[in-house]
Amino acid sequence: MEKRKFPATQAEALRQGVTYYFTGKPCKHGHLSERFAQNRNCRECLRIRNRNRTKKGYWADYGDERYKEHKRKNASKYYHTRAHKRAVRQRRFFEKHSRVATNKGVTELRRLRLEAQLLSIDTGVKHEIDHIIPLIHPMVCGLTVPANCQILTKEANRRKSKRFNQDEQSSIQMKLIKKKP
Repeated sequence: MEKRKFPATQAEALRQGVTYYFTGKPCKHGHLSERFAQNRNCRECLRIRNRNRTKKGYWADYGDERYKEHKRKNASKYYHTRAHKRAVRQRRFFEKHSRVATNKGVTELRRLRLEAQLLSIDTGVKHEIDHIIPLIHPMVCGLTVPANCQILTKEANRRKSKRFNQDEQSSIQMKLIKKKP
């Protein structure tokens, strides 16, 4: 729904049974966003708060064992649906058409991903594939090839983000050049 189609007041939104209303005035934090009809909270403020909580691991221990089992069961159901199969097919299509790595490199990247998953299972700490030279950065553009990938913990990967230290990378490259094959 577009903002102009939302009711203008909370009372009107409650009467219509709509979740949001839009006054056209910014909230106390300056967001010009729709508000929840039930509690008058700004939708953008809630989105930012939940994003910050996710970064700090707020949801890591969320729910009891019964809840987690319910989520696993639903994930398993989704795994066998057309939507999941279509998403996998689409991801593979884009991987294939945007690939820089050779077939051997693709196999190596899959091995790295599996190794990260095994590390996550073994240690209980989430591990991810990280690009040493970031894919998106104002100074450089990295590639998804095995030589540019490493396994880091999720926390370390988020901390590193898309940072790039040119001096550090230059020293690494100089060491590689000086090594005899």
